[in-house]
Amino acid sequence: MPMNKLIVYLPCYNEAENIEALTDLWLEEAPALEARGYLLELVPVDDKSTDNTLPLITRLAAEHAAVRVIAHQVNRNLGGVLDTAVRDFLQRAGAGDLMCVMDGDNTHKPAYVHPMLTALEKGADCVIASRYQKGAQTHGVPPIRLLLSDCARLYYTLVLRVPGVRDYTCGYRLYTRAALEKAAARYGDKLITRQTFSCMMELLYKLHRCGCRFAEVPFTLRYDDKGGASKMRVVKTMVDSLSTALKLRLGR
Repeated sequence: MPMNKLIVYLPCYNEAENIEALTDLWLEEAPALEARGYLLELVPVDDKSTDNTLPLITRLAAEHAAVRVIAHQVNRNLGGVLDTAVRDFLQRAGAGDLMCVMDGDNTHKPAYVHPMLTALEKGADCVIASRYQKGAQTHGVPPIRLLLSDCARLYYTLVLRVPGVRDYTCGYRLYTRAALEKAAARYGDKLITRQTFSCMMELLYKLHRCGCRFAEVPFTLRYDDKGGASKMRVVKTMVDSLSTALKLRLGR
C-alpha cells in the first residue's frame, strides 16, 4: 500500500554546528513514521550560508536517500526559505502528504512530530509545537528573552485572535497540503511577504483567514542544545513582529 510523505524542511543559515545532529535525530524517527504510514523526506534549505553548511548537507544527501538539498543562490532570510519550502511542497506533494517546518539549529526535537501527527489526524489543518501549552518547557533561554516573548504573546493574542493558537511565532509546525493549497490559491505570490521571523505569524494568520483549523501540542524548547551564537536580533525582531501583527489585523 502506497504511503504518504512527511516532507520536513529545515531552514539553514550557518548551521554547520547543528544540522548533522538534527538530521540524525530525524532519521532515527523514520521507522516509527513508516509504522504510522509516512515516508520521511528531509529537506535542508541552505540560505547562502557562509560556513560549511552547504558542503555538509550535500554530503548528508549523498549518504542518505531520505535527504534532499535545496540551496539558495542569494540570502533570502527566513521568509524566503519559508516561501521556497511552501512552493517546493505544493509542486511535489500528493494529496495526503504533509509538510513540516522546524528550526535548523537543533532546538526543536523531531520526536514531537508524533503528538503533532495525532492532533492532525483528529481534524486539525495545522499543528503548532507550542511553548505556551500545559507541559511545555524551555531550557537555556535567557530570562529577559522569556519575559519579552510572554509579553509579545499576550499582544498577538489580543490583536490576532486566532482560535486554538497561543504560540504565534514558533517555527515548528505541521501542515496539510489542502490548507496550504487553499491559502496559495487565495494569496498567490503574496502568501509570504515578510522576510524576517514574522513570516511565521504572517503564514499562520493567512491560513486562519482561509478557514484553517489549528491545534497545539506542548514541547520543550532546547536552546541549550544549540551550537553557535543566535542569529536573532531580539529587539529588532520584536518590533517587526508587533508591527506585522497589527498590519495583518488591519488587512495591510
